[in-house]
Amino acid sequence: MPDYRLLTVAAGNLHATENTLIDFNRAGWINVTVRHGCQFISGKDEYRARFILHLRQKLKLTDTEIGIVLSNEKPPYSLDQVPAILARHGAERTRE
Repeated sequence: MPDYRLLTVAAGNLHATENTLIDFNRAGWINVTVRHGCQFISGKDEYRARFILHLRQKLKLTDTEIGIVLSNEKPPYSLDQVPAILARHGAERTRE
């Protein structure tokens, strides 16, 4: 499968757990594909997962806020646009 990698490999690349990526899949943020009993993720979704991890870890966004950002931000992703996106959707946060 071109441009796909095993979920375990992608999780290692992202310094995340497989369960975290599966949770992202359940939330509808990325797609995990099963083929021949193995789980795979596309390069595009690995890139998207990296952005989601930044939103969680660096900006401390909630799942609801992440959903808002992802529905309004297209690649190439930029953390600089996140406050404006949240403000437009009434989800502005106070940051320290």
